[in-house]
Amino acid sequence: MAADFWEAQRKARSRTTFFVVLFILLTIAMATFVELGMRFFDEEYAMESAVPWLGILFALITFSVAGIQYLNFKSSGGAYVAKALGGVEVSSMTSNPKERQLLNVVEEMAVAASIPVPPVYILRDIDQINAFAAGLSNQDSVVAVTEGTLNLLNREELQGVVAHEMGHIYNGDMTVNMRLAAMVMGFFFILYIGLRMFQLTSYRIDENKRGSNPIAIAALLFLIAGAFTWFFGSILKSAVSREREYLADACAVQFTRNPDGIANALIKIAKETSSDMPATGASYSHLYLDDRSPYSGLFLTHPPIYKRIEAILGRKYIPPDWNIPPN
Repeated sequence: MAADFWEAQRKARSRTTFFVVLFILLTIAMATFVELGMRFFDEEYAMESAVPWLGILFALITFSVAGIQYLNFKSSGGAYVAKALGGVEVSSMTSNPKERQLLNVVEEMAVAASIPVPPVYILRDIDQINAFAAGLSNQDSVVAVTEGTLNLLNREELQGVVAHEMGHIYNGDMTVNMRLAAMVMGFFFILYIGLRMFQLTSYRIDENKRGSNPIAIAALLFLIAGAFTWFFGSILKSAVSREREYLADACAVQFTRNPDGIANALIKIAKETSSDMPATGASYSHLYLDDRSPYSGLFLTHPPIYKRIEAILGRKYIPPDWNIPPN
């Protein structure tokens, strides 16, 4: 029996909220660490500064860089991403039967999701089954599929894949992912500032007096806090991305009222032995229906396919003919 997609959506949204809260707490905790560290190592700063200037500076730099980076992301609409990956827009006047079917399925799923029908792109000469949605709003979002998706999936499976991508648009997943990616960039910038400051100063602390080099102390604290937040921020960003994949899978079942479509499409993907997605798409890999990333474990942006299939079907699934370890 298929899983309750409403319950699956509730759980995915709840876990996303939990991870985002952790993101905020991580920033606050590291700003506090930087401030307390400076007060401990620099007695003069501790005595003269009633306002936590260094902690405020840490948070201000982080959020400012994140804001600027997010605006950069936002200026690149979904069409820009699709074209950057080699996508070609499908004309509404196309006479190709497979392309016509794709347009019809996209229109059907847009109606089911109650969102505007997005432009559709095809990544030519890519035999792997994959797809993605890009854009930060309903107005600038696009849906793109590989040529292999059109050739290897039947209509039911294609409907499941398109519904999954519509789920990303419906839930604003691109906005969530880009905001978190911008925050991670802010953490990395803190790390970079600390490293540059540390290189430009000589770290010396007098044995009889703490705080003999306050700039070097601040640099070291920024370096430690930046490295910590960048590392764990990247883990949290990947965790949120995985939950949004479960959420989009649940939306695919909701929009199609058919768990077999998306489940069978994922089974076909799991049988593929290689990836021929464009190398230029590495920075966009989290958008794909399936991300064959070199990373593993906590840094994966997508859950293992067998876990997604089990979540969709609501039962244990042990495939007879493809090599994926059971739980």
